[in-house]
Amino acid sequence: MRHELRVIGTMPGTTLFGIAMPIVLAALTQGLFTSAVPSGAAGGTGGAELAVPGMAVAFAALGAGRSGFAFFRDYGWGTWDRLRASPASTLDIVVGKVSPWVIMSLVQMLGLFVAATPLLGFHVSGSWPALVLVLFGTALCLCTFGALMTAVSRTSQQLNSISGVCGLAFAALGGALVPLSALPDWVDSVAPAFPTYWAVRGLHAVVLDRGGLADVALPTGALLAFTALFALLTTARFRAGESKVYWG
Repeated sequence: MRHELRVIGTMPGTTLFGIAMPIVLAALTQGLFTSAVPSGAAGGTGGAELAVPGMAVAFAALGAGRSGFAFFRDYGWGTWDRLRASPASTLDIVVGKVSPWVIMSLVQMLGLFVAATPLLGFHVSGSWPALVLVLFGTALCLCTFGALMTAVSRTSQQLNSISGVCGLAFAALGGALVPLSALPDWVDSVAPAFPTYWAVRGLHAVVLDRGGLADVALPTGALLAFTALFALLTTARFRAGESKVYWG
């Protein structure tokens, strides 16, 4: 984990890009979101209250595969065999590789919300602790999904393709890129099957509806349930030795 944090520390541009790019896109699209803001919303009607949470979740989903490249990096450096020969268990390695990227994702999303306040007139009507809880659940869930994508990928190119397709699907069908009200009716029935739907739902409860910790209990619980499922599948896949690139 310390090693991964040091590696992340050498890439400050990546962190800043993950804040700056969503800000730009939120600024460009907030006008389009204005009509989708509920009339009784407490958090404002300028569209930023939908655009900023949406972009935060969308970019977190699109970047979910980043944690997976940490595994491939060690394999490419020739240090993977030494890591596997260490006393660290499979679970230790997975947690140590993924945890720093959870922190990275959380920092980027929080940075986006803080920067959007003066730049876009963004306003959180509810509890900031509840907001942080939802963002942490989102980061944890999507980074764990990144580990699962790594477990089913045999090359970094394959991981890049899978993470791109899945990230876009999660962002679009979960209501992060475009409000669900603007999507076809059939999307409403499938959206709850994506963790991004629950992330957006939790953020909207806090940002638009003065929500507190009790109001985000269900979305956060759903995100943690997805996290547990992804973690179980990841560990089982790695332990089964099916990903020959790593465990064979």
